[in-house]
Amino acid sequence: MTTMITNHVVSAILVLAFLFQLASTFSLLSCSKSRSKVLGCESINLFPLGLNSQSVDWHRYCEDVDKNMEGLVSPSPESFHVFHLAMKRANMNSNRTGNSFYINIDDINALCQFLVKPTFSMELFHADDEEIVKWRMTRGGNARLLYPDHYTTVKGGKELYHDYSTLQLSQLSLELATNATNHDAERLSVIHEVARQAQKRLALTLGSDSRGRASADACFNFALAGVQNHSSLFENLLSISIHELTRAGSRSSFPPKSIVHIVEKVAASHAIRGEDAIKLYRIAADCLEKKSYYNDAYIESLRNGTFGFHGRPLLWLWRFSSRQKKIQVDSSSRRSEHNGEVKWQDVFCDATKPLVVDIGSGMGACIINLASTRECGREPLSIQWSKCNFVGCDLNQAFINFGNGIMSRAPTQGRLRFFCCPADDLLTKLQSYPGKILLTMVNFPSPPRLSTCKTGNSQLSENFMMTNKVFELIKVISAKDSYFMFQTKCEDVAVYLKNECIRNGMEGIPAMNEAVEDIDGIYTKNSAVPKRVKEWLRVEPHAERAEGNLFWNRPILPVDCLPETELECLFERKVVHRCLFKHKTIS
Repeated sequence: MTTMITNHVVSAILVLAFLFQLASTFSLLSCSKSRSKVLGCESINLFPLGLNSQSVDWHRYCEDVDKNMEGLVSPSPESFHVFHLAMKRANMNSNRTGNSFYINIDDINALCQFLVKPTFSMELFHADDEEIVKWRMTRGGNARLLYPDHYTTVKGGKELYHDYSTLQLSQLSLELATNATNHDAERLSVIHEVARQAQKRLALTLGSDSRGRASADACFNFALAGVQNHSSLFENLLSISIHELTRAGSRSSFPPKSIVHIVEKVAASHAIRGEDAIKLYRIAADCLEKKSYYNDAYIESLRNGTFGFHGRPLLWLWRFSSRQKKIQVDSSSRRSEHNGEVKWQDVFCDATKPLVVDIGSGMGACIINLASTRECGREPLSIQWSKCNFVGCDLNQAFINFGNGIMSRAPTQGRLRFFCCPADDLLTKLQSYPGKILLTMVNFPSPPRLSTCKTGNSQLSENFMMTNKVFELIKVISAKDSYFMFQTKCEDVAVYLKNECIRNGMEGIPAMNEAVEDIDGIYTKNSAVPKRVKEWLRVEPHAERAEGNLFWNRPILPVDCLPETELECLFERKVVHRCLFKHKTIS
């Protein structure tokens, strides 16, 4: 990931050390109640930006509105509005003792860095008989803040939000999250503090430093970082995106690609639903229609309320997850936040409900959507998803944090939980689950390297997730008539998993008229034969192929609940090998 921090460039290690130092010094930089009233972490409720008919007190803090606007960047009325509110807050919390003024200079100076034109400076001043600090623009000075020597900043000093934009803070939080190798409560607390700093930045700037796609990018970064709760942060970022599309979405300088980028990243964040999200999508639909966007179905989905955390937006999750380093099972990966037996009655509101298990759940999109869908499954999976509990596990803590962050903002009524642990650890814990294990899924496990060549995942070598132990544990926890499903892009892996299922006493559910009849024909029709398949067949020309009545040629799960990797395969016309099995006997 390319870090866009241009000011105060610091290495990741120094930044992390600095944050932990701040956390210990200021108790995670929690502001006092009095300071929170100035730049708190609640919803700002000051969007959209722009001129306000009630702004009759502008001259209270400046002598010449038009002259001050000359020195501000475009759109100058919005820039003026931001400065005006900052000066209003600063004066409300200022204190004069004789000739000395205590005022929040750091806040004003932070705004000068991007709202004042390079050929101007901002000057603070006051009349001897006044208790109010005013501001004016002067030519020269390279966007500096000028003030008398007897002005002193209020107690508290500079914070992160004074030096970093909201987008930069989101990038910092994501960098911290992706560098974590296991559950680290202290690191997560620092990430949440960065999010609080971003809230302060938004309260100060009103999003005036988040033009174009920046607010949507920040929203997505904070979601990926696993920021929990903080609903007002995501609400404010959404408000800025709405404002930006309203302000500039119809301009020729705002290409359709940027509009699509905004709505897809907001949807992939799964941070905000309801009327505000619908408003954003409908504004985007209007803008795309005016620009004659080629995809009418896409525009219609934005209009009719079907656009959201499924389909194309999930490709952003796939792009992120595919760039992450694969994690091997070792002693550190087995340090789950739940060591030993899990009290399932404390995990779920009703631990007697049927359970759906996603082994190697990745970003968790599949079971997040299954947990929230009202759709009843169709054949061959006739499952009432709304009456199930869901649990997923993955070795990547960043993926688990993303899922937990979504859970914190969109509670699924105590029916969904993620664990950062190996597959066999979770399956062992599930032996004490009171209800029935209804479905166990393995979606796109990272393939091992082929033993005959270098093709495959060199980071994993032969450490494939689906070991004999894992199959044995699945058999132990599964009741009669419960399901096991797997999906993979690798044909050799699909053949191996199918045969292991049969060897472990599972009964394959035939695909009938939806079976894969000619796998080579599908390769040719979709794109080309994958390199791994070519190498596999070169070494084993008579190998069993992933075709026949047990391999399905269409998705088995509901279309709005597909894993992000399956969606990427569908969009890129890559072959997916799928099988569904049923356990025949009670363990």
